[in-house]
Order: sequence, then C-alpha cells, then structure tokens
Amino acid sequence: HGKTIRYGKQVSHSDRKTSRRWEPNTVWAEFYSEILEENIKLRTAPGVMRTIDKYMGFDNYIIMTEPRYLEGLGMQLKHRMLNKMREQPELSAEDCLNVSPECWNYLKRWDLKYAEEAAAKEKAASLAKAEIVEEEELMANYRKELQEAISEGNDLPQRPEPKKKKKISVKKLFIQKRLAKKAAVERRRKNIARVIHGKEADDA
Repeated sequence: HGKTIRYGKQVSHSDRKTSRRWEPNTVWAEFYSEILEENIKLRTAPGVMRTIDKYMGFDNYIIMTEPRYLEGLGMQLKHRMLNKMREQPELSAEDCLNVSPECWNYLKRWDLKYAEEAAAKEKAASLAKAEIVEEEELMANYRKELQEAISEGNDLPQRPEPKKKKKISVKKLFIQKRLAKKAAVERRRKNIARVIHGKEADDA
C-alpha cells in the first residue's frame, strides 16, 4: 500500500556519506478472499493489515483501494475479483460474511469510469486523425497552387503553418497533481465510511 524502497545517504559522525537503502518492514501473512474462495499468502506491511481492518475485510480493501496503491499482485487480485463479480451477477453481499455492498457500487463506478475513458480516447484519436487529414489537404492545395504559380510566373503562395499544440505550465501540472492527490485521499475516506456504515446497517 504505497510502501517502497527508499534510497539515500547514511552520514557518520565524521560526516562521511555512504549510499544505502531503507527497505519497508514486511511480514508474511495469509488472507482469505470470500469472492475468490481461496487463501492468499503474500508479504505485506503491518500498516496494510491495519488498513484491512479499517475496511473490515480483505476483499473490501482490494476492491475499494485506489489502483496507484496496488501494484503487481494487488492489481491482479483486484481484476480477478471484479471479473468474477461481473461473470456471476447472482453473487451478492448477502452470500459473503465480510464483503460490503459498496463493492458492487464500486464495480459500477469502475466500469462507468473506464467506459468514459475509452470513449474519450476514441474521440481524441478521431480528432487527431481529422487534424492530420486537414493538414494533408492544406499541403496538397499548397503544392497545387505552388505549381500553378511557378508555371504562370506569379508570386509564390505562403506555406500553411502547422497548428501549435497547447502546452501546460509546470505550475498548473503541480496544482493538478495536488488536487488529484487530495481527491484520492477524500475518496478513500468515503470508501471506508461507506463500508463501516453498510456493516452497521446490516448488523442492525
């Protein structure tokens, strides 16, 4: 969950600097996935186990955690769980002991988000293709006018200039990253709150 190897310098009393790295504290742990119906053994950090307790279950943590915190095996488990939920529509939170109904709401938001991203990519690709065709048409007209001007001895036409791409400033990029990070933290808090309130409602 965001734990990585850190690199730096170890400074001695005599101010000698030695390169070294700090590895995260990890332990072997075994978790049971109710959706996949199997035990999963992996190396994890104690902080991750506390986060799993906050989410009230391993499946809740894997499904509702942001993808940037899940790398490698975590994302594989996330895709396996979501695919099984898609393939088995009859599966619900009532069939599981520690899986929140919010996981199915998250699946709907996940599919909607990626459908919108795919549509946006397709639209951007079509716009880029249209711009290329337009530039090629302008160049073809320019070559034709150039040949006519040379043959008739007239003034040469002006070459069409390519469209300039908009550049995003470094300050704007920094602000966007800060806002995205703040939004991710807020989404995580809301996800934990939804899971806790959902469990309280079920117990009631």
